[in-house]
Amino acid sequence: MGPGKLSFKRAVLAGFVATAILTILMFLAPVAGLPRIDLASALGKPFSGGRAVAALWTGSWWMGLGIFVLFGSVISPYIFIHAYHGLLGSPSLRGIEWGLFVWVFGGVAVMTMMGMGFDEAHFAHPFASFASSLAGHLLYGAILGGIAGGGLKRLPQNQSRQAHA
Repeated sequence: MGPGKLSFKRAVLAGFVATAILTILMFLAPVAGLPRIDLASALGKPFSGGRAVAALWTGSWWMGLGIFVLFGSVISPYIFIHAYHGLLGSPSLRGIEWGLFVWVFGGVAVMTMMGMGFDEAHFAHPFASFASSLAGHLLYGAILGGIAGGGLKRLPQNQSRQAHA
């Protein structure tokens, strides 16, 4: 038996907070001299009718944002709470490990399916895009692990086995 409802609710809250912070930082990136990062446009591309990216504030852009929020707030935290005991270290460190996994998965699987990759030559600043993406995922993981992991750490790993024995 996996984590309980309380753990899942806490993980969804953590995922939502982490996703919201990451979204704000993506929109503020140009202010800090970092490349513009608009994952909603990239994820909305399949819904944009063949355009290179989904234009800002269009229906396809909102679809991309919805996918981003759904993955960051529900799907990733759900998988994280099930993988939690297989990760090492404190809750935040486990979250950072999870963020690294999500970054690699996103770069290898999702970006490749979208016809892109980790270090695209068409990015204005390929290394800055690479580094800021990694930093964002690690921050997401640290927040997710710090909030969700606190509740998971308190539950003994074999608690569910004892209850059903």
